[in-house]
Amino acid sequence: MKAKTRLLWMKLHAYLACFFLPITLVYIVTGTLYMFDIKGDVNKEYEYSVTLTDGWPETEALALPLVNRFLLDKSHKALPGDYYFENGNHDWYGFRQEVILIKPDAGDTAKLVVKEHDLLLQLLIVHKGFAGQFFKWFSVLFAASLSFSIISGVVITLQLPQLKTPALYSILAGGLMLIVGFFV
Repeated sequence: MKAKTRLLWMKLHAYLACFFLPITLVYIVTGTLYMFDIKGDVNKEYEYSVTLTDGWPETEALALPLVNRFLLDKSHKALPGDYYFENGNHDWYGFRQEVILIKPDAGDTAKLVVKEHDLLLQLLIVHKGFAGQFFKWFSVLFAASLSFSIISGVVITLQLPQLKTPALYSILAGGLMLIVGFFV
């Protein structure tokens, strides 16, 4: 590999590593804390009663205007973008808050729960990929950058004769550890 080409690879490797350092630290810290069952918490929780004048909304399209209309005069953040329909309930989930419209067992009064997340839980939700499209795309770019950084580091290392053999042994050891991990 020519010196100019190697220098280009090294610059790309370095600049991408610097750019993605903050999100890397978020993933490292939240992943480590999560392994020790430290997940953050709900900072504030609000519960409201919502009268269902037209019956239970079976779809998100029917539930969305009802929830938006009800929350319009409340001081909550915008309704999160990720939507789930679980156990018959409508659930909008984002890194800042979760909004759940709970189906009543009987009658025409549903429960609307708004859970505002603390900073640690917000960061964990970013880590888990439930923080909206911006963070999903940023995470995809981070994954591509991380792949490029690792591959470029290996390519650069394998081009240096004094590091080639130890690098190949390291690749082999890492592969063996992965295989052992699957069987243990």
